[in-house]
Amino acid sequence: MATISKISSLLFSSSKPKLIHHILSPSSNLRTLTTASSRITKTKKTEAALAKEKRRTRSDKELDQETIIELYNNNSHLHVPVMLSQVLDVFSNCSLTSFVDCTLGAAGHSTNVIRGHPELKYFVGMDVDPVGRDTAQSRISSVLDDRESSVKVFTVLRNFRHIKSVLRGTGEEHLGAASIDGILMDLGMSSMQVDDPQRGFSVLGDGPLDMRMDPQASLKAEDILNSWPDTEVGRILRDYGEESNWRTLQKKIVLARLEGGLHSTTDLLDLIQRVTPGMKGGRQGWIKTATRVFQALRIAVNDELKTLEDSLYSCFDCLAPGGRLAVISFHSLEDRIVKQTFLNIIKGNEDMGEGESCNSDLRKMIDEIKEKEAWIRQVMPGSNGIILTKRPITPSEDEENLNRRSRSAKLRVIQKL
Repeated sequence: MATISKISSLLFSSSKPKLIHHILSPSSNLRTLTTASSRITKTKKTEAALAKEKRRTRSDKELDQETIIELYNNNSHLHVPVMLSQVLDVFSNCSLTSFVDCTLGAAGHSTNVIRGHPELKYFVGMDVDPVGRDTAQSRISSVLDDRESSVKVFTVLRNFRHIKSVLRGTGEEHLGAASIDGILMDLGMSSMQVDDPQRGFSVLGDGPLDMRMDPQASLKAEDILNSWPDTEVGRILRDYGEESNWRTLQKKIVLARLEGGLHSTTDLLDLIQRVTPGMKGGRQGWIKTATRVFQALRIAVNDELKTLEDSLYSCFDCLAPGGRLAVISFHSLEDRIVKQTFLNIIKGNEDMGEGESCNSDLRKMIDEIKEKEAWIRQVMPGSNGIILTKRPITPSEDEENLNRRSRSAKLRVIQKL
């Protein structure tokens, strides 16, 4: 009997209901799982951030007060040149007798390059957009007058894919094949373009669906949206905008044609807002989608990616031995092309170390370059050139805080042997 009582007390003791309650009630387990999931998410975000830092070299350049006033106060109505200090570093130890700015804009970079190189004899500025040309010419003339320079200046309304024919067209023997000491390509959009709603580039203003960099070009974003095959519209959104919701957007864009089509940026933004799921970040969600869609259309209208790839090869061909090509890109599609094209040019791959495929003379040259120029960290030598930025350089924290449009910028540099 005593044994039965002991068994009963074990089965029905006060501790048992607690065990049963613990098993049947999931709240504590849910809290534990939620906490663990949150920790995993934070860990993954931290790891992703660290991986991103490893793929780039953040500039440690600090902006002095004079530079801040010059760039962000005096020229606030113009396009502020991104990574100006870093670009000047790229060419500071070069003897520049000839320099080409493939994306002249308002000449923010170029005027400072001209100031810093009294040995400069020939300057060529190219752009497809006439808006900034008068401003650029005025600013360059002002700099040249101040230093009483005899630099020969050529400003041309042509796309940088035509760099070779533009240089031939100057008629200058010193601007012939393989003769240029420095070339710059800033692939970002000018604030003068973005802030003008009539150009159709911005998601923040109402204007026509234009998006042409060259106002003389025939193709507009409106043409793509209202008349191109639906499969092409989808491909553009997927490949150029890297938009995950491209299928739904493609269908809605094609359906909109039955109701008269899309003719203004507001028409397109309204469509995007209706299509973007409400849970995807609210207003920020649809604005991010709109930004990707606008990017995709702009790339397609201006054939930007193919033009960029072809132009990189042409620019490298135009460099003199020891000449440098610097490229600032602003989104992953551009940067991918710049990175891969540079590798193709030097016939290398990104896993190559500095010492591989290096003879003693080249090794000595690389050591001298790195000793003289502190901004150069890791290089990649090849058969006919050296990539001076194994990892792209990104803006300093100072610049990112002052100029939000600089945050996605990446600078890559290659030198011809």
